Amino acid sequence: MPTYFGYLRVSRDSQDVASQRLGLLDYANTHGYSPLVLVDETVSRDQSWRKRAIGDLLLNKAQPGDFILTPEFTRLGSSPIQVFSILEAAAERRVTLIVTKTATVMDGGLNSQIQAVAFSIASMIELDFIRMRTREGLQRARNEGRVLGRPKGSTGRLKLDPQRERVGELYLWSYTASLGQALRRF
Repeated sequence: MPTYFGYLRVSRDSQDVASQRLGLLDYANTHGYSPLVLVDETVSRDQSWRKRAIGDLLLNKAQPGDFILTPEFTRLGSSPIQVFSILEAAAERRVTLIVTKTATVMDGGLNSQIQAVAFSIASMIELDFIRMRTREGLQRARNEGRVLGRPKGSTGRLKLDPQRERVGELYLWSYTASLGQALRRF
């Protein structure tokens, strides 16, 4: 009996996998892929897939005949080469990848590899368009005289605030060490 894995990924903590999960569960229930073992993570897609949860799934957990469902190709990797590498690893391990939004079954065949490359290129183009629109929007805001970024004087809460004293000690230690002096002599 095969195991069905659902792979969900977001890039930032501020994002949520809830909408991805809903679509994935709907597809899995409709097509009889249950029970579904969900794996979700918050990591940039630029990080090597072998260091992410998808790498652990493909290389360690999934057995021949298992299925990995993911909502879209962009959840897998940032470039066609990275996606193709994932598909190649899945084919070698005889694991089937299913992209639920396009109902694409990647079973290691030539057609599925061609589809994967085409979808990956399309997602890269879309990402470039988003980046261009963002840059244009920021430039327009600058041209209109808006000040971008955090308002001056507002510090907010920083991650290292609770360790402020320790950071100060480490800074002094590092500074005195660079001068060749011991902290107690400084």
